[in-house]
Amino acid sequence: MENKLKEITYLTLKQLKKENIILPSKYSKLFEENAKKLEFDLDNDSLVFKNLQQDSDSLDEVVKKTSEKLTSLQDSTQKAKEAIVNNDVNTLNTINKELERMQKQIDFLQKELFSDALTDAYNRKWFMDTYLRDDVFIHNGFMAFLDLNNFKIINDTYGHIIGDQVLKYLVNFLKKELNLPGVDIVRYAGDEFIVVFNKDKSTILNPDKKMEKAQKKLAEQKLKSSKIKSLKFSFSYGLVPFKKGDEFESSLDEVDELMYQNKKRIKNKH
Repeated sequence: MENKLKEITYLTLKQLKKENIILPSKYSKLFEENAKKLEFDLDNDSLVFKNLQQDSDSLDEVVKKTSEKLTSLQDSTQKAKEAIVNNDVNTLNTINKELERMQKQIDFLQKELFSDALTDAYNRKWFMDTYLRDDVFIHNGFMAFLDLNNFKIINDTYGHIIGDQVLKYLVNFLKKELNLPGVDIVRYAGDEFIVVFNKDKSTILNPDKKMEKAQKKLAEQKLKSSKIKSLKFSFSYGLVPFKKGDEFESSLDEVDELMYQNKKRIKNKH
């Protein structure tokens, strides 16, 4: 539910981003139109707020658990200081085991906070925190912007459960094809994804070739399930370089336009 609201909001803002003046009535109209396209019932306020409350509660739980781990860490640090002074080896060994368990729990909490719940790709918050400061890049690299072709038709034909499976498959496919140092996959919104090639952590010289190869390979595959004999799907993408200090919004506009040009070329071939 909350992901669907984010998707509707993103689509609406995307349609309006080139407008100089945005009146509330125009935003409201576009938002309602996008909600209808995605078969979302805006009249069911109680369900919407219930889901948003659940998401908020989930985040609060992560914060609570993180705070508890920090308190435990402070206690362990104090015990370690005393054990060092007293040369208490047994206590130090016990503390070391506690810290190892705590590290695993903290890693799990970080994954909950920064992963997309559906696809297990990184979420937008992770991307913003890792690659940007004040909306500008803090690394050098390349950014690919992906959009699934005809995803609405897949949802309309096979249902949203199959649509969700397609999104999961795409992320797993990209992880396998781009299993290289410094390559990160982010679910940006709905069926749109960002693949980041971090030049500070990677020696990849030809991300364009990597993306082109992945695009062709996925388009040639046929997926099967107990309910579907054969399903083919593909993605379009744009790719731009970015440097430390570049504005993310400008790079996003540029790569978004390249993605749509790529989508048009694919349509013209068929």
